Amino acid sequence: MSWKERLHPLAAPVLEQPVLIIESDDWGPGSREQVRALESLRALLRRFRDRNGNPAMMTIGVVLSIPHPEAIAATGEYHARHLDAPDYQPIVEALKAGEEEGVFALQLHGMAHFWPENFMTAWRRDDAIKRWLAEDGWRTERLPPWLQSRWIDATGGLPSRPLSRQVLQAAVQEEVERFRRCFGTAPRVAVPPTFVWDENVERAYAAAGIEVLITPGRRYSGRDAKGRLTAPECCYYHGEPLACGLKALVRDVYFEPALGHDPEAVLEAIARKWSRREPALLETHRFNFLDDNLEDSLAALERLLRGVLEYLPEVRFLSSRQLAMEAPTAAPLPARLQSAWRRLRR
Repeated sequence: MSWKERLHPLAAPVLEQPVLIIESDDWGPGSREQVRALESLRALLRRFRDRNGNPAMMTIGVVLSIPHPEAIAATGEYHARHLDAPDYQPIVEALKAGEEEGVFALQLHGMAHFWPENFMTAWRRDDAIKRWLAEDGWRTERLPPWLQSRWIDATGGLPSRPLSRQVLQAAVQEEVERFRRCFGTAPRVAVPPTFVWDENVERAYAAAGIEVLITPGRRYSGRDAKGRLTAPECCYYHGEPLACGLKALVRDVYFEPALGHDPEAVLEAIARKWSRREPALLETHRFNFLDDNLEDSLAALERLLRGVLEYLPEVRFLSSRQLAMEAPTAAPLPARLQSAWRRLRR
């Protein structure tokens, strides 16, 4: 880590109380088994409350469409199935119910979990993508990682190239309007798929009414010749105001029970965040709560929430937008000095 990166977080707010935000991405059109998972999550989150009476909250990164296998096979052109179609109404209703209960906060993940032209290029060239579309078609986490990146142009192969500003603006506006059609309100928080985006995406988000950008602390703008993330362009700190008008948050604690992430180890990561007076934004994905993973992942989440309330009883449960929009309060001077020292030593 460079000295610039070490010093950058010193500008971040110093929290008076620990904050936990659980962020889960990829929910959207697809199998109705998602309804059972969402209802189970709602029931679990309602059982845990902070000292202010707020229930544990999970932000939901919503994907608004999936490819339409039959239409694509028939025409050779891209067609989509959208979340606001009648077939997916039970999923929308489950998401809205969680939002009304205060346990879900809906965020924009994207119109799709890929750029459609990139998908069609891969579909025409790669039999594995054809099989995925014919046999699955909605579990986008099973696609190659580079193909899951939405805000790149890979139609000519890798390495990727940037999309034009005009194309980005139109695409972001379209997905914001689709989100509004689905849920009745416009999104205020965006999570770029696979955390690949550039400055023009930030401008397009801001122009479309997005207020908060979820980041991993760095910005990756493309994929290299092997599909890997390109070198980061810049770094972000929690609550950083960007030139375009967005406010950046950093999500860098990972909780994927289906991949073997242990709740106790995650609790230690949350404690380290609090030792630096930083909020803990946890990343988890839909796949943890599907198939045979549901019960084990729910049990892991329950253990984590019990542990957080036991070891950090003053913890606050918030949404990402609540954290970003909250007026900063000044922690006592000793806490600010201790936080600065621990952030420098990180």
